[in-house]
Amino acid sequence: MKHNLNAYRWCPNKGAGYLNACIGVFFAFCVRLGLQPHIEEALPLFFFQINTIVIAFFFGTGPALLSVAISIPLISYFFMAPFGQFTVIDSRDISVLFVYATYTILVCFLVEWLRREQYNAKMAILVSESRFKLMVEGDAKIRELIKKTPPLKPN
Repeated sequence: MKHNLNAYRWCPNKGAGYLNACIGVFFAFCVRLGLQPHIEEALPLFFFQINTIVIAFFFGTGPALLSVAISIPLISYFFMAPFGQFTVIDSRDISVLFVYATYTILVCFLVEWLRREQYNAKMAILVSESRFKLMVEGDAKIRELIKKTPPLKPN
């Protein structure tokens, strides 16, 4: 089947995705902040990554990238030592944030691609079903015409 140029429409309400991305970051932040006394500097990205991947799955790359953009300053301020302040970022902080950003963005684009292909497959099924129905209706009409046509007389 020819590639569907409207595959980006697999998510009918991307506008709600941006709001859900902000809400998801808020919940990831609250969960991580609640666990801060127990896990301190371990897993600063975990809950934010889960949120971003879920947002990418349900709403697409745009809201997921917003989630990443909001998460990075929160992670670096609240969950990377020294806590609660912006200081000079060392190479370890840069590598952690770089890995978070690249890994999460890559996953977002892969999820977007897979969701578009899923949409293409769904559209191909619908087109195939409609063509099959037309073919069956056409076949029934041809059979009806053949039955109504009087037989040819031999000369």
